Amino acid sequence: MSFDPVLNCKRAVTEDDVEREFWRLVESITEMVEVEYGADIHSTTHGSGFPTTEKNPLDPYSTDPWNLNILPLHPESLFQHIKTDISGMTVPWLYVGMCFSTFCWHNEDHYSYSCNYQHFGSTKTWYGIPGADAERFEQAMRQAVPELFETQPDLLFQLVTLLPPDQLKKAGVNVYALDQRAGQFVITFPQAYHAGFNHGFNFNEAVNFAPHDWEPFGEAGVERLQAFRKQPCFSHDELLMTASGRDSTIKAAKWLAPALERLRDRELQQRTDFLKRHKDFHDHCCKIDNEARVESRVESIHSCKLGFETDEQPASEVENQCSYCKAYSYLSHFRCNSSSKVMCLLHAGSYECCEGSEEQRLTNANHTLRYRFSDDVLRSVVQKVIDRAGMPEAWQEKLDKVLDEEPRPSLKLLRSLVSEGERIPYELPGLLDLKAFVVRCNEWVDDAMNYITRKQQNRRKNDRAWRKGNSAKAAELEERDRELRKVENIHKLLAAAEEISFDCPEITNLSQRSEAISDFQRDARSALMNSGLHSTQEFEDLAVRGKDFHVDIPEVERLEKVVRQMKWNDQARERKNMLQTLADVAALIETAVDIGIPERNDLLMHYREQEEQGKLWESKAKELISVEAVHYQQLEALSNQASSLPVSRETLAAVDAILTKQREAHRLIMSMYERCKDPDLRRRPKYKDVRDVLDGLSELNSKPAGTIDLEKEIKRHEDWMRKGKKLFGKANAPLHILQAHMNHVADHNQYCFELQDKPRMPVEPSSREHTPVDSQEVEDVRSARDVFCMCRQSEAGMMIECELCHEWYHGKCLKIARGKVKEDDKYTCPICDWRVKIPRDAARPKLEDLQDWQNDIVNLPFQPEEEDTLDEIITTAQNFRDFMRPYINPVMTTPEEVTTQRFYLRKIEGAEVLLAYETNFFRQELHKWAPVAPDAPPVLENSFSTRKPRPTKQQKMMTQLGIDNPDDLPQQFRTRQHNFSKARKGSDAQSNKSHQPLQPAPRHRNRSDTPHSASTGTGTEPHTHSHRLPAAMSSTHTDPTYTAYFPSASPHNHHHHPASPGYGPGPYLPNHHAHNPHSGLMDSPGFAPRSPLSRSGPPIDPNLFSPSNNHFAVSMSGHGHSHMLSPQHHSFSSGHQSGGNMDNNIFDDFVADPSDDIGGRNEAAEALEDRGREDEDEQGRMFADEYLNHN
Repeated sequence: MSFDPVLNCKRAVTEDDVEREFWRLVESITEMVEVEYGADIHSTTHGSGFPTTEKNPLDPYSTDPWNLNILPLHPESLFQHIKTDISGMTVPWLYVGMCFSTFCWHNEDHYSYSCNYQHFGSTKTWYGIPGADAERFEQAMRQAVPELFETQPDLLFQLVTLLPPDQLKKAGVNVYALDQRAGQFVITFPQAYHAGFNHGFNFNEAVNFAPHDWEPFGEAGVERLQAFRKQPCFSHDELLMTASGRDSTIKAAKWLAPALERLRDRELQQRTDFLKRHKDFHDHCCKIDNEARVESRVESIHSCKLGFETDEQPASEVENQCSYCKAYSYLSHFRCNSSSKVMCLLHAGSYECCEGSEEQRLTNANHTLRYRFSDDVLRSVVQKVIDRAGMPEAWQEKLDKVLDEEPRPSLKLLRSLVSEGERIPYELPGLLDLKAFVVRCNEWVDDAMNYITRKQQNRRKNDRAWRKGNSAKAAELEERDRELRKVENIHKLLAAAEEISFDCPEITNLSQRSEAISDFQRDARSALMNSGLHSTQEFEDLAVRGKDFHVDIPEVERLEKVVRQMKWNDQARERKNMLQTLADVAALIETAVDIGIPERNDLLMHYREQEEQGKLWESKAKELISVEAVHYQQLEALSNQASSLPVSRETLAAVDAILTKQREAHRLIMSMYERCKDPDLRRRPKYKDVRDVLDGLSELNSKPAGTIDLEKEIKRHEDWMRKGKKLFGKANAPLHILQAHMNHVADHNQYCFELQDKPRMPVEPSSREHTPVDSQEVEDVRSARDVFCMCRQSEAGMMIECELCHEWYHGKCLKIARGKVKEDDKYTCPICDWRVKIPRDAARPKLEDLQDWQNDIVNLPFQPEEEDTLDEIITTAQNFRDFMRPYINPVMTTPEEVTTQRFYLRKIEGAEVLLAYETNFFRQELHKWAPVAPDAPPVLENSFSTRKPRPTKQQKMMTQLGIDNPDDLPQQFRTRQHNFSKARKGSDAQSNKSHQPLQPAPRHRNRSDTPHSASTGTGTEPHTHSHRLPAAMSSTHTDPTYTAYFPSASPHNHHHHPASPGYGPGPYLPNHHAHNPHSGLMDSPGFAPRSPLSRSGPPIDPNLFSPSNNHFAVSMSGHGHSHMLSPQHHSFSSGHQSGGNMDNNIFDDFVADPSDDIGGRNEAAEALEDRGREDEDEQGRMFADEYLNHN
């Protein structure tokens, strides 16, 4: 370490000091220094200093192009076409250096590029010589140490020789130096010699790569290795052939084509030289010579014995390596079958491969010549690459030829050149200028097409602004179109085509269009000057001819105006004698004003007069239509005048509609009135049709003749319907409720009067079965469909068992709420104990009354809708009565028939039609044989509803106003006499007869089956059916539910003792006159009360009688004893069950009060009835509020 005189201390060692010391030691002859250098360490074994995708896939540097593991196989590196990894070239080597560790002068294998990266450590000094000075460097080395090169010609391949840079510079060699530090790359170029040393401990990594410009150097490197008989790292020829098959781009072809040409020429020359040496010994038609085999197919006398084959299959490098020069013979080689040695074509036969002479080696069959590709295939492969590489030049030649040969090139040809150039994946110098020129020509063609073929409206249609209706944008486009439609634009386009200097068909077409426009303008001026000499069609054709040019020509507008005026005159003259509407005439006049028809025109004056008359007719017609009382004679006169005047279609249609409706209504009314007098009922009109016709009259301002008579007949028919409503206890309901209720009655009676429903032993509901029963026993015990209760329907909801007859009843039918039922309660049904009330939602008419009501149908003016339903109800009840005839015999009854009598009484009580005789018979017989009540049941003549009656509208009004007398109501709320209004409604309130005084709605009223007779008509209507009473019973009794029937004296009821309860003769007794009001009285068999206390024999247990507080035998589902309430959790099994699913939670009391409106009733009919009253109730409340506020 030297001394620093300035700082008066030892000076630190610098890199220059290290470099001087290194070269001093190199040049010293006597001084020896030994160092260690870890060079050429395989990274695959010891690892790379760079991250790899195998070990560090997420590291971004693992895929970086400067990663030395990635660099050799970069897409721009030719080493990517090498099929195997080459350590040191394609796989990095590691270098661990120390101070003065050295790498001597050398260049890279195959003259390839190299990249060296220092990961860390001390400085590494490099000395480099450009590839251009490689020969001077080698010459300088030979001059410096000639004795070494004489003994070791491959001395430079051994990396053991150093020559100081100053000596090389003296020899004229350019030498450069650099210092590499950590984190720096050093790149060496092809054929560049380099050397260097390390200043201390460091760690470097290096690898080779080969851009496209390396290829000529690589070929020279292979030739140098072959000259020194050094083994190459890979086959250069194989790399080129592999690249030609893999990379088909023009960019690759640019460097690959020259290389393949040199390869092809070298290979074909070597084959030719070998063939010449082969044929020099024996001139013959050789199978190796392809041309000779084509020219002559006759085998020569001296046939060729040398083996020959062509095989494109790849072989291993050992099989292709020349045993003499160590070069790879990829395309062809010469093999000795005796020694298995392989020779390249340059050394084939010349060097010993076996004991034979050169002639024997080249001619006998013990040797084989192998081609990988034939001459033709090799030429074809190379030519394809050459053609690909020459595509840009070929395209440029075409372009230059077109531009040189034609002063005005064809646009079509230029477009094809642009299309062809765009398909060439290579940068073409003239393509951009050509595209710009073609784009300018295309723009000219597009502008010219506006005046040649495409129409203006099509341009608008395709424009987005027109489609969206943007007014501002549309105005802008309109202005642009106006500019485009100018004739001057055509001349400007033709001048522009001359300036651009190109040729296309559109230029010719546009020139012809310009000449045609000039001809049209000349013809148009001539026609306008002599307009009287031309017809309308001629002017129109001339205008169409001008518009076809799609430009604004002044003559076209003048022609169109003349054409419009001439067409208007023709149209007005043609329509003069035609029937026109007022709008047509007004439009014709408006058109005349718009197109400039003079006011003195005769046709225009005529149509103005017609318009005035039409407006007068219009005002008169509207005046007549708007009045309340239409004058049909004046309307008829106006309708006749419309045939000669222009009137509006709407007004004329309104007039005709009124007249048509009036005529049609009159025709229908007269037709129906005449038909209602027809003796045959089936020919009379249906009530609904007549009702619809009368309701339709509300649209007319006045009623046609005959309407009053038809309304009287309607009133007579509706009186018959009201009579039916009263029979069913629906007197206050709207008329349309009758049909709905009768349908309900008919459906309900189908179950109760079912003749297949025969008496049976008590059967428990299916939900109460717990023990499996054999299927045969089930068939024996049960019918196909078990029915219960008085309604004779399947089990549904809560079921209650009678403790006496053990029949099960629906809780809904008995109006018993589920929440009030207890397990220890017992129940006696109304069949066993007549005192138990049967809840009923509506009155049950007697069969005899229904038959009398049915007999009135023949006298009705119209066919009632209820006829079929009424006939079904009567037929079903009468068939059941006939079926019951054998059972109604008081003489033949015995105690064993109690079960049967209970069964049929249950069916009769469940029906919606009262069979009074049968009911009283079974009640008396059951009391005789199985008495429960202490007194005999009274005679039942009527069956009323147990529901609380609904108050009428007037009763509601009286209650709301606190008035008891209807006469105290305000005048507008009092009941009015029947009249025929425009919008007539079927209501019981409209009647010509006197009305009973109305009373306020009752607070509480219970109605039940009672023996008291009730009239089914109004207070003034006589009852036409005579009730014949049986003989007096031995005793009477009083019951809270039923009272005895005491008829008063009347014209149709003969005198009876008030204390003699009885009932009419049964329909099964002979000679009865139930339907003849004038027949004599007939004694009926008496029904003596049979008290259980008056019987002979042993006394009866008092517990058999029903207690005063009715107990029920019930049980909940899930318990085992016999008296259980049986809930059914599913719907009725029969689809005819009225009311749908029974909801048992609606009952509030165990025994519901009759006033509680719950249970299985005709809910659909009641809903219609309620809706019919809603409007009336709302109107009544409004009137009442107004009245109270006023008072």
